[in-house]
Amino acid sequence: SSSSSSASEQHEHVPSSRARLELTLAESPRGVSSLQFTADGHLLVVAVEGNLLFVDATTGAVVQEVETGYDRNIDAIAVAPDGRQLATVSDWTAQLWDMATMECTAVLEDHEDVVYCVAYSADSSLVATGSFDETARLWRAADGTPLCILRSPNLEWVCSVCFTTSGNRLLAGGYDGDRAVGVWQWTLPDLRQAERAGGSPVTLVDRSRSTLQLWPDDLDYPDHLDDTFYENTIHFSPDGRQLSATIQEVHVLHVESGASDAECSLEKKVMIPDRKYWSCHFTPDSRHVACVKTNTIDIRDASSGALLLPLKSKCYKNAIAFSPDGRQLASSDWSGTFLFQALCAWTPANHRL
Repeated sequence: SSSSSSASEQHEHVPSSRARLELTLAESPRGVSSLQFTADGHLLVVAVEGNLLFVDATTGAVVQEVETGYDRNIDAIAVAPDGRQLATVSDWTAQLWDMATMECTAVLEDHEDVVYCVAYSADSSLVATGSFDETARLWRAADGTPLCILRSPNLEWVCSVCFTTSGNRLLAGGYDGDRAVGVWQWTLPDLRQAERAGGSPVTLVDRSRSTLQLWPDDLDYPDHLDDTFYENTIHFSPDGRQLSATIQEVHVLHVESGASDAECSLEKKVMIPDRKYWSCHFTPDSRHVACVKTNTIDIRDASSGALLLPLKSKCYKNAIAFSPDGRQLASSDWSGTFLFQALCAWTPANHRL
């Protein structure tokens, strides 16, 4: 019919996906809390019951299990770009792990409240953490030495941290005291000097910040959000030029980090009006987002918000990860059922992944 023909044409350029592999681990009361691929994409690091499982991304076989000693769930995992180190955060601390031996090389324990995010610099020499203690902190990756405490008069909760591609600045995404979404920026030349000098960590107060009030003060929160939803609602794109914020809708924001220390702006880019999303995660090329809700992960265009590919897949909060090449997506529900999905290769000409 003509209607079916037009529908087929409308979806002609929408990619397809097939479930490559489904793996169910033994169910646990605390479940899977975070996922991350290794730098080469061969393994998936799975945080379950406060421990780490290394899963072969091709076969689904568990190749190694590491006891971290955490009493709580692991809230975030970061893998160093050079593939030599892994960072985990749980409760008020972070831990650094040698990928060759899987031994803990340092415990980062200076934060004064729960730590929710962690990131490596492009050269793998620095680790940044963000906390609900109103600070971001910088550490030397080689030995966990605390280097810098990053503060702002308006910064209340740090939900995401990201180094700019130049490596000279650190961005923190979070909320100010009025619940507005904000980006705070610190430049790092002073940090490098402090690193060479040694001694106590220096404190830097941001000179540049930008906030947007995306939701009213009397916001009626959706039923699926609980008291800990803040930790999952803000995510930077890998290039540091975009920020996703998810509470009542998904907002994709443009982040402009200016030429001077005092330049930083945050502008609305696109809004996706779906109140059922948990969180929104960028693909490795920063061009697409994976919006997570119950039983579905929607792949959308980051510039327009257009729905490109709905994936039937259970996912709990941050238990989602893209392989470094963007061609594989892993997700897990709370009980430990993993679904690896192979995404069609896209080309810049047809805007595919």
